[in-house]
Amino acid sequence: MPAYNLTMKTILTIVCLTLITLSCSIAAEPVADPFAGFTRVWRDDPVWHDGKAECAVYDATRTIYGTQRGYTARIFTNKEVASPQTFTKSADGTGRAVFKHHVREDIPTKNYTYHFSTMAYVGTDDLKSLKLDMGSQEDCGATFKQYVNHADTLRWRQQSYFPDEGERSGELEPGKHFAFQDALTLILRGYPFDDPPKTLELQMLRDQTDTHLTPPDELATGVAIVQYRGEETLDLPIGEVRAHHLVLWVAPDWDEHYWFAADETMLHVMVQHEGRWGVTYRLKGLERRAYWE
Repeated sequence: MPAYNLTMKTILTIVCLTLITLSCSIAAEPVADPFAGFTRVWRDDPVWHDGKAECAVYDATRTIYGTQRGYTARIFTNKEVASPQTFTKSADGTGRAVFKHHVREDIPTKNYTYHFSTMAYVGTDDLKSLKLDMGSQEDCGATFKQYVNHADTLRWRQQSYFPDEGERSGELEPGKHFAFQDALTLILRGYPFDDPPKTLELQMLRDQTDTHLTPPDELATGVAIVQYRGEETLDLPIGEVRAHHLVLWVAPDWDEHYWFAADETMLHVMVQHEGRWGVTYRLKGLERRAYWE
């Protein structure tokens, strides 16, 4: 008889993934184009042309060295035009309209502070995940990751200071309905909350906010499923907020939760988030300002 080297953990993982897939298939078939039915009201609002950026401030936590660390996270979002040559902001205003979505985290530990800067660029018309930059710095060293998807071939490069990691680069074909997980805090603002699909299936590049290099064999985009949990009232540092609850299923032991403001005057900004690595976000401030001044 052939030898099967399957651990109990592997067997349970296969069973759980099968159950999730079957349950989602029974509920409804995933929509053909997950972003086609996403609303445009929030992204077409004239406020995005005021020359300022939306600044959302959160009480946040993240587990580092086995300890839950508290800190303030900031997400800056503004609309600009990306150059087709450099994929950065266009100097002459010609190129592709994008949202620049910048997550800034400075997390103190006992001996030093972790600095994470994760910037996603998303097309304003089609919500396409176009580019992702992640830089981290702390007293042990610096790490940088970049993913460019403007031409439908995902070109990537990474540089990590950790032993035996160093510099890597390559290309891969993004899956159908591809999205950066780091951009979902922006993209899911357009979820059709008033008429939600039973399930929404994405091909996803997982969260890249990490000091370690992401191994090339983990860059292949996996399937993630988004489901709507309904409307809830949250007691947040900013006050009481009505919010839409979405859950992102990535694996049997990995799910992420996002809450977006139900009040359209808040443009469905994310008000709460719970994810792996002990990450939590709870909105405590929201304003528009020129953060670069």
